[in-house]
Amino acid sequence: MAVLSVPKSAQMFETGELAPKGTFVATCIDIRDVFGVERKKFQSEEMEKVDLTAFLFGFRDKAGNPFKVASRSFKISGNEKSNLFAFLKSWLGEPPKMGWDYMEMKGKKALVTVEHIHSTRNPGQVFAGIASISPVPEGFESASIPAQPQSPPPAKDEDDQLPF
Repeated sequence: MAVLSVPKSAQMFETGELAPKGTFVATCIDIRDVFGVERKKFQSEEMEKVDLTAFLFGFRDKAGNPFKVASRSFKISGNEKSNLFAFLKSWLGEPPKMGWDYMEMKGKKALVTVEHIHSTRNPGQVFAGIASISPVPEGFESASIPAQPQSPPPAKDEDDQLPF
């Protein structure tokens, strides 16, 4: 029997307030690699050292409020069956080229679907996760902005230096 479970690796980023569920155009604002992490092997009690990476995205809701959502941690692997390869393939819309540096994705936009995940370790705790990612369709951003706004845009805080 196949059982879906929440990834056991801890989040690599602090995301702040719980991001709303839905689909948003988001900007990759950080990519973090951590090397030599000790964790249990899949379906085993044996420990292994792995290199992990994670992506942090920022977006604004309809009211203009900023939110952050992080991907889960991925083992750094170019194998076609790896979760990192699948994530990048979904984001790029095509398989990544071998030898390509995925750090180039920092600052790039993506269409992300945010879901709320209930923690299995801490009942009652909910966190935001990325359910799916894809390239932003051409013209999508400009088509979603009304020609004449119905209400004034939210006042930007002078300290608001967010790149999204």
